[in-house]
This record gives sequence, structure tokens and C-alpha cells, in this order.
Amino acid sequence: MELKNKYALWSLVLLLVVSVFIIYTIQKQASNQVWHSLFYVVLIFGVVQNIGRSFLMESKGSLLYYKFLVDSRAIIISKILYQFLVNAFFLLVLTALMSFWLPQTIPHFWEYVITALLFTLCNSAVFTFNSALALSAKNSSLVSLILSLPLLIPSLMVSLKASSKAISPLDSHVYYQDWAVLLLLLTMQLVLAVVLFKYVWEE
Repeated sequence: MELKNKYALWSLVLLLVVSVFIIYTIQKQASNQVWHSLFYVVLIFGVVQNIGRSFLMESKGSLLYYKFLVDSRAIIISKILYQFLVNAFFLLVLTALMSFWLPQTIPHFWEYVITALLFTLCNSAVFTFNSALALSAKNSSLVSLILSLPLLIPSLMVSLKASSKAISPLDSHVYYQDWAVLLLLLTMQLVLAVVLFKYVWEE
């Protein structure tokens, strides 16, 4: 499906390039805090644009075919994993562009990247399941976004807290507690998605 709609993915990459270039044009230099804020603003913007890649691009005929072909758990898990791969690609491109146009020294770079990856995994689970819920709605993308925001805010707040530690020059910060909270939120989201999707899938 993605190969048939290559323009959708590359238009998203183009949108990302334009967004970062506009930031660079306005903000030639940025402190760690400003860079961090801009990074997450663009990241969340891209995540929202990726909502339609879950179930909203599928036709009813394709969904009916999938129903007779595989189990519902395989559908939701594969959709979540695919959404995560797309978001991880988006994160990689964003990091490269931000580092190219607004080079910044992050004291704890790998901790920052791990936090961002956990955040993208959490929002992949949330947006994928909520896009399945909103599939029958007229404005599906809008409905999915509205349903997802309350579930996305906790993981966003924890990710921002951990990322703020990563851009600090101090070495005494502990990240494992924040990562454990993100993994707990992810586990809850995955369990709810797998359990409840069965009933959504029947509809």
C-alpha cells in the first residue's frame, strides 16, 4: 500500500524539510532549550500528520479481506509496528535536518534519542488504535486526533521531562524511572489496543 502511495511519504518528508528550513531562516542559532522545544514541536506535528497511515488509508474491501485472512491481534500489532517504523524514520530525518541546520551539542545524546523513540512508540500505539475507532466517522483524522490527545499527553509529559535531563550538562540525572513510566504506559496502551480491537474489528 505504501509503495502505491509513495507521494504521501515523500510529501511528509518535504513538509519536514520546509518546516526545519523555516526555523533555520528565523532562528540562525538556538540554545539547548530552544532546540529541544522546536524539536518536539516539529516531531508532534509530524506524528499528527502520520495518523492516516494506520487504518484510514484502507478501503472497506481490504479490511474485509484482512478479516478472513488473519487474526485481529496480528492486524493491530502489525499496524502499530508499521506506524512506529514510519515515525522512527520521521524522527531520524528530523534529527539529521535539525543537526545540519541548527547544530547543537546534546550532552547525553543517546539518552535523548532513546526517550524520543519510546515516545514515538507510545504515540504509534495510541494513534493506531484510535484511528481504528474513528474509521467509520466522517472526519476520521480529526476524530482520531481528538481521541488520541488525552492518551498522548501523559507520555509526552514524561518524555519532555526525560529529554530535558538529557540536554542538561549534569551527569547525575537518572533516566530509568522515566523510561520505566514510558514502558508502563506503552504496555497499558498495547494491552488495551489488543484486547479492545477484537470488538472493533468485528464491527
